[in-house]
Amino acid sequence: MSTADTTDRPRGWARAWGEVWRLIVAALGGLVVSLAVWFGDPTSSRGADHLFVLFVLLDVVLGLTVLVLLPLRHRAPLVLTLVAAALAGFTPFGSVAASMMLVSLATRRRRAEIVPAALVFLVSSLLGELFVLSSEPSLPFWQTLLAAVLATTLIVVVGLYIGGRRELVRSLRERARLVEEEEQLRLGQARDLERTRIAREMHDVLAHRLSLVALHAGALEYREGLDPAEARATAGVIRDNARTALVELRDVLGVLREPDGSGAVAPPQPTLAGLGALLDEARAAGAVVQLESTLPVGDDPEEAPPTTISRHAYRIVQEGLTNARRHAPDQPVTITLGGRPGGDLVVRVENPVPASAPSFPDGAVPASSGGHGLDGLAERARLVGGHLTVDATHGRHVVEARLPWSR
Repeated sequence: MSTADTTDRPRGWARAWGEVWRLIVAALGGLVVSLAVWFGDPTSSRGADHLFVLFVLLDVVLGLTVLVLLPLRHRAPLVLTLVAAALAGFTPFGSVAASMMLVSLATRRRRAEIVPAALVFLVSSLLGELFVLSSEPSLPFWQTLLAAVLATTLIVVVGLYIGGRRELVRSLRERARLVEEEEQLRLGQARDLERTRIAREMHDVLAHRLSLVALHAGALEYREGLDPAEARATAGVIRDNARTALVELRDVLGVLREPDGSGAVAPPQPTLAGLGALLDEARAAGAVVQLESTLPVGDDPEEAPPTTISRHAYRIVQEGLTNARRHAPDQPVTITLGGRPGGDLVVRVENPVPASAPSFPDGAVPASSGGHGLDGLAERARLVGGHLTVDATHGRHVVEARLPWSR
């Protein structure tokens, strides 16, 4: 018995009722057939014949035997069906039950089982008609053979049809289950990607602001001789950057609290159009920043990089400034922008490397060492089909990203 047959059959009360109604149909149908065969001809005088009575009793005994085998057919389908098929031709009372067992066997769609069972059923039907159930006047043999073949074929075809429908339903259920599992997996992957994106955005936003806060707080801590006006100005810068960081964090968390987007609108993402304000902010914090750009200048949107590429380029510059402020303070930073439509947008952030800074092989992106900035930049570049390289081997730290600039 196959696993599919075992798992598809109903259990408990459903299975018991399935067997009960089959027994009822087989018994009532067999009774009608038996009465029609033995007592359907009112002009027949067989009723007084002792051999006739014997045949009727034999029909009842064999019919009851087949009825008992019907609910047991799943224990040994082929063997029990062969027994029932062998008896079917000699018991009109059990013919319906035997036919139902042959149908059940045919639903398994196994040629090695169907062919012998059908042949036994056919031979039994012919023998029973020729030697036990023969009527007057008797039909020609070819007509009897044709009727038996047609009946057996019809029974097998019905079983094959039912088995095909069961197989179709089983395959549809399996396909629905696989689709549901795939959908769950896709949703899980989407959630993971969304978490990663949100973490990257929060890092890019907060790391820049908090590094400015730390820079000015360090000035208050270590610089001596600050007059009250300078101290207030520095404290004001710390306050403004802390407030800006809180506002940006509140915007991100507001979108997270409303996953369907009904109660919050995602804040606009900065692009290269806002690069001037970013550089002015860095210079106000004391950094020496030089911008070298060969990008087209003008108001024509077709000449500007696409919004997605421009946003990633802005974040790369922002993270480069943050890393320079953290790891190479008081060192000048050079930012180079270049490229053209149909090629690559090149973003390069370069600064001298302090003597204590670690060196990385040319073109390698260092593994995260307490932070995730460079990892996030490399991921940003990969998301748009570009790549990021980091070089700190010749006394200068260079972060260069090449992002495809579609027309």
